[in-house]
Amino acid sequence: MCTGCAVTDRFVLKTKYFYNEENLQAFREQYAAMSVFQKAQENRLLAGGIVLIVLLIVGVLVGALAVV
Repeated sequence: MCTGCAVTDRFVLKTKYFYNEENLQAFREQYAAMSVFQKAQENRLLAGGIVLIVLLIVGVLVGALAVV
């Protein structure tokens, strides 16, 4: 696909390329219908970052409780 002619949209830190506006709209509709788990698989970098942040927060809380 010619990236100069493609329709672009930002999607979690990356630019996705679509053939035309209809293709972009179809993707948006499919994405809106996905479950949270499916969305996480579509955005592995974002999902991994969220898991890492949650683990960090839990580690800090456990460490704080151990001190008390």
